[in-house]
Amino acid sequence: MRVLGMEIHNFALWFFIFSFFGYILECIVLSIENHKLIYNRGFCHLPFCIIYGIGGVGAFLILSPLKHNLPLLFIASSVSATILELITARIMIRLFGSFWWDYSKKKYNYKGIICLESSVGWGFLGIFFFCFLNGFMQSIVARIPVQPGKYIAVLLILGYGIDFSYCFIQRLRHPDKIKDIEGRMKVS
Repeated sequence: MRVLGMEIHNFALWFFIFSFFGYILECIVLSIENHKLIYNRGFCHLPFCIIYGIGGVGAFLILSPLKHNLPLLFIASSVSATILELITARIMIRLFGSFWWDYSKKKYNYKGIICLESSVGWGFLGIFFFCFLNGFMQSIVARIPVQPGKYIAVLLILGYGIDFSYCFIQRLRHPDKIKDIEGRMKVS
């Protein structure tokens, strides 16, 4: 099955590649900010921050028409990623009473959920995505033969689905036993 000229399994591969790179980015940024090694940035055990997968695939699907208008792309990337962050935090607060980042010490923040600094960063990340990262990822994913690519996509979906389900249930059943996650903000 094809969507926008690409096999559907390639979108799944893209999703997990962006989620993995998001995990790495989060670990690097938090390690620098906290002056110590941070390696647990995902919701689950596997090294993926799926909000980056959603953002990467979503940006491709929604913002592609803006890729040649960098000022508009910057604004659209900033706004859409900030809205995604806000919605994700609201869902996590409702379910778990916390969210997995904390901007409360940054200037111009809203309840520690979003802040101007990160919104500007999302804008630049959107430009980087369309000018460099997206084409590079497309070429990597295109090199994966179709049949192995389908198997890898299914394994990633199943593996993450199992990990997510387990962690989700554990966090709902035992919210007070969630071990400290650097940058996690508890909401009272």
